[in-house]
Amino acid sequence: MTTERVRLVGRAGRPQRWLASVGAGALLGAAAGAVAGAPLRAQVVWEPVTPKQAEESQILVPAVDGGGPVVWEPVEEPNSDALGSRAQPSASDIPQTVVWEPVPSSDSETLAGEPTTITTQVVWEPVPSNETIAEDAGSTESITVEESTTVVVEQLEAPPPEALAIEQDQPSRVPELPPPPPLQALNRSIAYGDGLVGPDISWNIPNGFRWSQRWFGDATIRGFSRRPEGSDFFAWNNGDANAIISANIIQTTNWSLGLNTSFRSVFQGEGAAGGTTALGEGVSSGFRIARQIGDTGGIAFGGEQILQWDEFTDTGRNFYLMASKGWWLGNDGKDYPLVIANGGFGTTKFAQNENLQFACINNVQDREGSFAIDNNICWGPIGSVSVVFNEWWGVFLEYNSSESILGTSLNLTGGIPMRLTWGVNFARRDQVIPADEWNWVFRASVGF
Repeated sequence: MTTERVRLVGRAGRPQRWLASVGAGALLGAAAGAVAGAPLRAQVVWEPVTPKQAEESQILVPAVDGGGPVVWEPVEEPNSDALGSRAQPSASDIPQTVVWEPVPSSDSETLAGEPTTITTQVVWEPVPSNETIAEDAGSTESITVEESTTVVVEQLEAPPPEALAIEQDQPSRVPELPPPPPLQALNRSIAYGDGLVGPDISWNIPNGFRWSQRWFGDATIRGFSRRPEGSDFFAWNNGDANAIISANIIQTTNWSLGLNTSFRSVFQGEGAAGGTTALGEGVSSGFRIARQIGDTGGIAFGGEQILQWDEFTDTGRNFYLMASKGWWLGNDGKDYPLVIANGGFGTTKFAQNENLQFACINNVQDREGSFAIDNNICWGPIGSVSVVFNEWWGVFLEYNSSESILGTSLNLTGGIPMRLTWGVNFARRDQVIPADEWNWVFRASVGF
């Protein structure tokens, strides 16, 4: 008997496809036998079986790509009496053996000289973010893969628009910064309603904020260098300095009332121009009353060296009327940097620009030399602009009628407020002076 090997090729093998393929082969075989004119000696019946039946019957199953098993069962031939005198079958009438072989799984393998192809392709795409899904009014999709490599797309119901609207209306889960504390002052330094003290916002001129509710007083030494022709910029050059002690006597929720005492001479000796007066001479007193306006503003009226207890004060009877306003620029108006504008009017030492003087009172007293500064009391404009970057440091630009100061200030501690300020005087009488005439200024303060 001649055995012919027949190769059947199938893809994505479900049992129905195997049955259709084999059935087509049987029909072709039957047609070929009819054409040859020979009677059929055997009939092949195709029946699908389950994997469990195949395992119990120990049937070799040609399963490819997950296809169902197929079992071949011969049909019993008619007996010789029924055949009668029919002719013996020829070799071509003998049933042919069908041999099953697995299909190559790689694209590079070929079958009977022809390349194989993959009819199913799975493409992975990135899943949209939660925000995109929330904005999409359509349904979302999920993908599952069965054993037969069939990709199934299941439609899932999207959240109703009402639920999305409620979720969007919910408050932010990120805690917001609390509002900043009210702005106050500790002498020339910015202070806050929570007790903290920041850097100085000016060198000489006062500000309009109410006094700090946390700190009772402040002690300050303020000085400046001189710049003779040909001298070094960083040298002291017989500079001068004075001191002032301030105390807050009475305060309410919005008001503060304080007193101050100044000392013209803080050192004695011939090594400096200011040392010709005895230590402690030039004592004088003043006052300050201020009111808070909102959380970021204030107005103040006061004076320094108003009551002079001797004739050695040459720092001026300095009355002032000041207004100050701050703006928080960070985090929607709740954080640093803090910009502060400070402006108003002052007398004597604050009004030395003759071109801007007004409301003068002449011949208040009759003194000579540097002490003649108080003979006439006139008013003039003063002001400053500062940027406080945090509670530790800031920069400022000050105009005090006779000088323009560009300075920076540091808060040195987080406990007892200690501040140190240094700046450069670059203009006099509204005119920028040459760099070789610039001198420097300083201020050192401690609160208590």
